[in-house]
Amino acid sequence: MFRSWLRSSWATARNTGPAFATTRRFCASDSAADASTSKVASTRVSDFCACWPPGPLERDVRSRISPGGMTTVRVTRIDSEASMAAILLDVDGVLHVSGEAIPGAADAVAELRENGHRLRFVTNTTTRSRAQLANELRSLGFEIEDDELQTAAAAAVEALAGKRVLALTMHAIVGDLEGIELVGEGAEAVLLGGADETPETNLVFSYMNLARAFAELELGADLYCLHRNRWWQTKHGPQFDAGAYVAGLEYAAGVEAIVLGKPSASYFAAACKALDADPHMAWMVGDDLESDVAGAQGIGMKTILVRTGKFRPDAVERARTQPDGIVSSLRQLPQWIEEHL
Repeated sequence: MFRSWLRSSWATARNTGPAFATTRRFCASDSAADASTSKVASTRVSDFCACWPPGPLERDVRSRISPGGMTTVRVTRIDSEASMAAILLDVDGVLHVSGEAIPGAADAVAELRENGHRLRFVTNTTTRSRAQLANELRSLGFEIEDDELQTAAAAAVEALAGKRVLALTMHAIVGDLEGIELVGEGAEAVLLGGADETPETNLVFSYMNLARAFAELELGADLYCLHRNRWWQTKHGPQFDAGAYVAGLEYAAGVEAIVLGKPSASYFAAACKALDADPHMAWMVGDDLESDVAGAQGIGMKTILVRTGKFRPDAVERARTQPDGIVSSLRQLPQWIEEHL
């Protein structure tokens, strides 16, 4: 039934052209090409945006006091002044793809700030330091301070402080691991980072390094990973990521890795805490159903999926986890948020 409904929605979208529409569970495509599964990332976006649920015409003002004592007031009357929200924004695939900004994304971030929303940028990128990532975003026109960017490396420092750690990570983030004792043997923990498209990946995840990590696990070290992504999206298409190395060590050593970045509950909880926000009244915006949507929903957050980056229509159709809304790109988010708070 869902597939029939989906085909009908796409047909309606093609016949009516770009327009705002409400749907029950999916974002209708503005062209047959967009409806298919793309293997190559694109920063091209459309003005067409569909979302759910259709908001009631009128709602009451509600307040909520979280267990931690945080008070969040939410004005949900559509015809009242705009309310403010705590919003987490993914970086890769939402703000940019392979260093190419998503059209309108920088303006959307600026508009969200102007509307009074509290923002935090959350990323699983582990191939560049936080300072490098923030500088790159600023060079693309995004208004962002270094301390607004939350990385998996920072989560590792908090979790592994004081431990002897064998780290298989890119050299660029070693500075972000200050507070962790990095060792070559006799480790209490093994930490795996992510891959990139440079020859350094061949060195970091060489057989000898992976064999050394396996030996440490056999001697009793715990296995941690900054993330376990299977792949990431580039302008050239999907690229193999380090999640396979994590799975390989789990299989070989008979252990289970502790994930420090997305989709771990602790990562999202830390982001909400940084914004002094109740997770149940905060939003996560991402392009990944597993890391962004499922992870955020795990602590009760509301979620929005963008149709850029890793977005795949057929993956959404198959997924058991569904976002609370889908927008064409970050460009449509400010309007969507104002209409659904």
